[in-house]
Amino acid sequence: MSLSKRKALRPVRLIGYVLLLVMPSACAFCIENTIHPAAVEHVDFCARYLNEGKLTEAEARCKLAIEYSPKYAEAYNQLGLIELSRGRQERAVARFKQALAYKDEFAEAHNNLGAIFMEQRQYGPACAEFKEAIEIDPGFVSARVNLGVCHLYSGEASKARNEYLKCLELDPAMCDCRLGLGVLSLNSQEWGEAKSHFEKMTEACPDSAEGFYNLCYASYRLGRCEEAVKACIGALAVRPDYLEARQNLTESYQCMVLQDGAIKEYVEEINKNPGDPEPHYNLGVLYKERKELKSALGEFVNAMRLDPRHALAHYEAATILDAMLRSQETVQMCRLFVELSGGTRGLSQKRAWCAGRIKALQF
Repeated sequence: MSLSKRKALRPVRLIGYVLLLVMPSACAFCIENTIHPAAVEHVDFCARYLNEGKLTEAEARCKLAIEYSPKYAEAYNQLGLIELSRGRQERAVARFKQALAYKDEFAEAHNNLGAIFMEQRQYGPACAEFKEAIEIDPGFVSARVNLGVCHLYSGEASKARNEYLKCLELDPAMCDCRLGLGVLSLNSQEWGEAKSHFEKMTEACPDSAEGFYNLCYASYRLGRCEEAVKACIGALAVRPDYLEARQNLTESYQCMVLQDGAIKEYVEEINKNPGDPEPHYNLGVLYKERKELKSALGEFVNAMRLDPRHALAHYEAATILDAMLRSQETVQMCRLFVELSGGTRGLSQKRAWCAGRIKALQF
């Protein structure tokens, strides 16, 4: 297919970085003066209030903690996060530096300070802070994610890749690390490799719209139009208001039109209503009539992802799965159809068929 006939889909290339809020432990940290138990309790409440967005209450608790233990590093770290929540970056930097003055081997404070430098595009100081955090705690996954992002934004792709791989060794389900590897592959136009990374990302992180969106883009660049459609539908199923995914879904269907002009009218309907399951269902019926069962099943699945209660899509999918001799999936789909269609007029014959298949395939 020729991309010159239309604009290419747009991938998501932005990767976030992580500010860490850690609930304090009940023991004293390794500093000269012993931490007063009341200070630990106040910082505990400070962190809880911060998690709830109650910044005034959180600040009051952390300041009470400092009254009991003036060198309690965790209290200053939490005050830094409070200042950051208020949009006061310079005050947050001062608080994180105070925390490090009382506890130099404080990985979370180094990570949080690095995240602010990243926001300010001071990549050298940011990377240095993330490295310091990792030296203190080699298993600090969030800091490894951030160091990978920092290298990526600094144009050091090989270093970024190494950090993402180390990150996945520590946590194979870490979405940001898989996203980072995929973005590196997109940047080098290694579409197949990018597709593989994003496929793994959507398996590990099915609630990440960005994973599906980028999988759509990579599939499109490989000319795999139906796979691109499926992935963009996945992004919309997670985030219905994802405008870029809607636009790329349109492009992916146009890609399919170039391969099969007969579906043009259906694609036009989908383009008018990209979040509506019905055009996908109708396209599935067309494919089924043409005995293109794999494509039909894909469209019925697309309809179900946009509307999990679309009874007829479940029924049609069941008939195709049955024809493909996929018995277990047929039974599952029929059960869902019977549940969804209960009491609906005009579907009694379809319910009877499904009931019969459930009974036959279970023995």
